[in-house]
Amino acid sequence: MKFRYARHCRNIQTLSAFYTQVIGLEHLGDFQQHAGYDGVFLGFPDGDWHLEFTQSADAPQQQFDEDDALVFYVHSDIELNAFKRRFQSLQIPFVEPRNPYWKTNGLLIKDPENHPVIIALQPLKLQSVDALTRLANQATWDDLLNAIQQLPYGRNANRHEHSLVLTEQKGTCSSKHALVKQVADLNGVGQVKLILGMYKMNAENTPKINSVIQKAGLDYIPEAHCYLKVNNQRIDITTPASRIDTLLVDILEEIEIQPEQVDTFKVAYHQEFMKRWLAKEQIAISFEELWEIRERCIGQLSK
Repeated sequence: MKFRYARHCRNIQTLSAFYTQVIGLEHLGDFQQHAGYDGVFLGFPDGDWHLEFTQSADAPQQQFDEDDALVFYVHSDIELNAFKRRFQSLQIPFVEPRNPYWKTNGLLIKDPENHPVIIALQPLKLQSVDALTRLANQATWDDLLNAIQQLPYGRNANRHEHSLVLTEQKGTCSSKHALVKQVADLNGVGQVKLILGMYKMNAENTPKINSVIQKAGLDYIPEAHCYLKVNNQRIDITTPASRIDTLLVDILEEIEIQPEQVDTFKVAYHQEFMKRWLAKEQIAISFEELWEIRERCIGQLSK
């Protein structure tokens, strides 16, 4: 059975922007002037539910109280905290729930038409019996994310084998997120994407490299960084201190990749991007010199 929640609204554009840009839903379709109604469908392409907002010449008459809410479940504290930081950065106020359950298990805000919206935590068990899930030895998705995030940063002996993150007890942005994406796929954790982002690595977002890029006379270096999008919210578990939020203004490009592409594809993509950047910015150093500067920067991060 497929579920649709349909709601008549005052401003379809404002609500669509809120539920896509703030909550992270995707635009699935729309219609105009169908029997006097405009409408939009929001959700996820492979989901068995979606929201429909409609607008017509007749103003909606509904009234909402504190217990009328749309509830969106996430499966880890890391995801819940990402939503919390996002709401705070957008200056969306939190509302005290009347129901004590939501005080303990969720975040309550209101959409632009005053309808309560709750982001709540619901643990998801990892039940696959495959070798990688067994090796991870974590009961829930939340446990897995937290365990991988706590591992030290460090390059693994073999870029191809992501299970080395578990056996060597360390990993990079590439190996850690590729491993987690693999476990997500094996356990049917939905809406998890592995993202390769190119960003401006500079002294502000990565203080440890300051001396290296200053000596090279550069303001920044284009760096490749892997992270996740879970329900279209960016999640970075490279280290406990990693905050993808701090990189948002510096992201130059993003593409979705598969776990096996964090090896040769990622390196080739990164190098081609840097070559184009050198030509576009007319920077008078060779690609080989730039790559060596980049390697010295990465060395600083491991200290």
